[in-house]
Amino acid sequence: MSKGSAGTGNRVINTIRLIKSMKPYGPETALTLVCTLLKHLVTLTTAGMVAYMVGLAMEGQLAEHFRFLFGWLCVGIFIRATMYYGEMWFGHDVAYKILKDFRINLFAQVDKISPAYQLLHHTGNIGSTLLADVEMLEWFLAHTFGTAVVSVIITLAILVSLAWISLPLAALTLVSAVLVAYTPFLLYGKADRQGKDIRELLAKANVVTLEGIHGLRELLTLNQLERYKKKNRLAMEALYDSQLAYGRRQGTENLLMNALVGFFTVAVMAIGASMVAAGTLDFSLYPVAVLLGSLLFSPIIEICGVARNLGIVFAAANRVQLVLSAVPTVKDEGTISEIATLNPDISFEGVSFRYLDDEPEAVKDISFNIKPGQVTALVGPSGAGKTTCVNLLLRHWDRNNGLIKIGGEDIKNLAFNGLRDICCAVPQDIYLFNVSVKENIRLGKPSASDLEVVEAAKAAFAHEFIENLPDGYDTITGERGFQLSGGQRQRVAIARAFLKNSPILIFDEAVSNLDTENEYYLQRTIKSLIERKTILLVAHRLSTIMAANQLIVMDGGRIAQIGSPAKLIAENGVFKDLVDGQISKQRLHS
Repeated sequence: MSKGSAGTGNRVINTIRLIKSMKPYGPETALTLVCTLLKHLVTLTTAGMVAYMVGLAMEGQLAEHFRFLFGWLCVGIFIRATMYYGEMWFGHDVAYKILKDFRINLFAQVDKISPAYQLLHHTGNIGSTLLADVEMLEWFLAHTFGTAVVSVIITLAILVSLAWISLPLAALTLVSAVLVAYTPFLLYGKADRQGKDIRELLAKANVVTLEGIHGLRELLTLNQLERYKKKNRLAMEALYDSQLAYGRRQGTENLLMNALVGFFTVAVMAIGASMVAAGTLDFSLYPVAVLLGSLLFSPIIEICGVARNLGIVFAAANRVQLVLSAVPTVKDEGTISEIATLNPDISFEGVSFRYLDDEPEAVKDISFNIKPGQVTALVGPSGAGKTTCVNLLLRHWDRNNGLIKIGGEDIKNLAFNGLRDICCAVPQDIYLFNVSVKENIRLGKPSASDLEVVEAAKAAFAHEFIENLPDGYDTITGERGFQLSGGQRQRVAIARAFLKNSPILIFDEAVSNLDTENEYYLQRTIKSLIERKTILLVAHRLSTIMAANQLIVMDGGRIAQIGSPAKLIAENGVFKDLVDGQISKQRLHS
C-alpha cells in the first residue's frame, strides 16, 4: 500500500471511530446539526434578501417591498443568533462529554495494560495522551463533523439557487468549489506526517520538562541544571521547528485557496455583468448572483480551514487509539473473589519468566514454599529476580511457565479483587497522594475510623512524627509526599498496609530508609502479626535479613539456597558471600 493510500485509510478509520464515539449522544448531535444547518440557511437567506434589496433599490423599486423584506430580515437575524447559540451549546456539550468518556476509558485501560505498557512507553508519553491528545479531539468533535455535514448541504443549496438564477454561473461556481475544496488534499500526506511529528515531539518535550521538575533536587545536587536546561531547550527547539513546518504548509494551503477564491469571485462578477449587458440576466438578480457566488466559498473555506488541522487531530486520535487498543498482558479471568477461606500460604512451582521476548529470563525454573506464621526474606544481589517474584505473585505480570499458588489455588483463578484483598505490598518507591497524612493511610481501608488510622500509625511507629507535623494527621503531604522524608514516607505506607490488614504482607525493600531504632521496633510489630499472616520481605539490609525465619537466596534468576539465617550462614554459598561482603563494607565505613 502506498503512503498516500495508507494515509487516506487512516483518515477514514479515524473519522469512523470518532463519529462512532458520538453515538451515545445522538439526540444532542442531531440538535447540533439542525442548529448549524438552520444558522447557515438563515445566513444565506438574509444575505440574499439584502442583495435583492440592493438590486431593487438600484432599479427604484425598493419602497414598495421594503417593509415586508425588512421585517423578515430582522426575524432572520434573530433566528441566526439563536441557532448560533444552540450550535455552540449542543456541539460543545457533546464534545466535552465524549472527551470525558475518552479520559475515563483511557485511565481504565492504563490500569489493565500496566506495567507492561509502561515498560515500553514513557510515563510522560502516556500522560500526554491522557491529557493533551484527548483535548485535540475536541477540534473534530465540536468543529469538524457538524461543519462538514452542513457545508455539503449549504453548498448544494447555493448551487441550486444559482442554477435557478443562471445555469452558466452555477456551472462556473461548481467547478471553482471543487478546485478550492480539493486544495487541502494536495498536501494531506504531508499534513499527516507533520501532525504525527508534532504530537510525538510535544510528548517528548513534556517528558523532558516533567523529568526536570521531578528531578530538580538531583540536578541541583549534581550541579547539572545548566546541562539539563540545554536538553530542555533542544527539545523545545525541535518542537518549534516541527510546528513551524506545519504552519508553513497551512500558509501554502491558505495562499492557494485564497488565490482560487479571489479569481473565481472576480470571474463570477465579470461573467454576470456581461450577462446583464446581454440581457440574459435580470439586473435585480445580479447582486444576488454575485453574493451567492461569494457565499459558496464560505462553507468550503470553513471546512478546509478545519481540514488543515486534521493532521494533528488524527495524529492525536492514533495515539489515543494506540492505548485503547493495547492488549493487556495480564487478564482478569479469575472467578474466585471470596478469599476468607483461603489459607495464606504461597508456593512457586517451576516458575520461569522473561519481561520481553528478546530478553533473557528474569527467573528460571524456581520453586519454593512460604508458610503462614513466619517471616520469609527473598535475598540476593541486585538483578537476582527478587522483585520479579513479587511482581509475579501480585500478577503485575504472568509467569511464562510453572504455577504460583495461594492456599493451593492457582492465582490465575483468583479475580483481581480477590488477589488484591489477600495481598498487600509496600514497595521501595513509595507514592503518597497530595492529600492529608490521614487520608494517605486511610487508602488501605477507606471505611476506617480516625482511631483505626491512629492505631495503624502507632504500629508502624509513625504516630510520633505525624503528631509533630504542622497540622498533625491533617497535614497535606504534598505531591508525591515531598514534604516528608524518605523514612517518614515509608512509615506512612507501612501504616497503610497495616490498616488494610491483608493475610499476606509483602515488603519490597520497604524498610530501607528507616533508621536502626525504628527498624528494630517495626520488626517487633511484624513478628507480633506472624500468627495470623504470611510475611514476605525483599531485603538487602543485614539486620532485616537476620530477623527472618526463612531465607530464599536467589542468584542469576535461580534459587541458590533456602533455609534459616543460622543454617545458611554456616554453609559456604551465595548467602555467606553476601553477608561477608556487607560486613566488610560496614568495617570499611566504620
